[in-house]
Amino acid sequence: MAFTPVQKVSAYEGIVEQIEAAVDSGELQPGDRLPGERRLMEDFSVSRATVREALRVLQATGVVESRPGDPRGPVIAAFTPRLLEKSLGQLSRSATSRAELLQFRLFLEGTASFLAAQHHTDEQMDRIDENSQRLHDCVDSGDVTLYPDLVRAFHDTIRAAAHNSLIAVCGSVVSETMTDLMGGRIASHREPTALLRRSAADGTKLVNIIRSRDAHAARQASVESIYRFYEADLTVAEREAVRAAF
Repeated sequence: MAFTPVQKVSAYEGIVEQIEAAVDSGELQPGDRLPGERRLMEDFSVSRATVREALRVLQATGVVESRPGDPRGPVIAAFTPRLLEKSLGQLSRSATSRAELLQFRLFLEGTASFLAAQHHTDEQMDRIDENSQRLHDCVDSGDVTLYPDLVRAFHDTIRAAAHNSLIAVCGSVVSETMTDLMGGRIASHREPTALLRRSAADGTKLVNIIRSRDAHAARQASVESIYRFYEADLTVAEREAVRAAF
């Protein structure tokens, strides 16, 4: 492909943008090699340091793979779910509000429950049930520190039963990001055991609905249980924003 010279100010960003655009358009495919540093310097009319900075950014974001000293130039990397997880994780931790995060969580888990109700296998249903029971066991034990991790595992099995890899990846990232939020909710509650008993009961209700294959009811039960868990900690504006999601 033909590259065009870029401006000297933030020139490395211009290089990154051109290469990313070529990948997005399909002009550059996974496995294709970029030219070596000297050729890139000539094509972009920039210094070696600028080319190296652009390649460093492209490698950090997973667009290219390269080895130090390889004269053949970096290779366009194949997309992997890990790249999506990394980008989504950074976004959800630093660039979204609590209301936005909850909105997305409701959408993902509601849709996962909807699909799981339609597509689960008997084996997957058994795993969902087992993880639901672990929530009750955790509450009964009196040690609720593991509860957020058990909730993550519970929803992981539901997303697996949905048979949608994008929902599985995105849901896992958002669920992980919300672990601290859930931990804070438990720690600040006046009666954490009562809160978690209700949460575990909501999980059992959702399991039974998914088992019955009532997809619409499963979506609603999932969304309502997650919202109810956080509702008391939300501001009026946050409640309105999150309620609008369902």
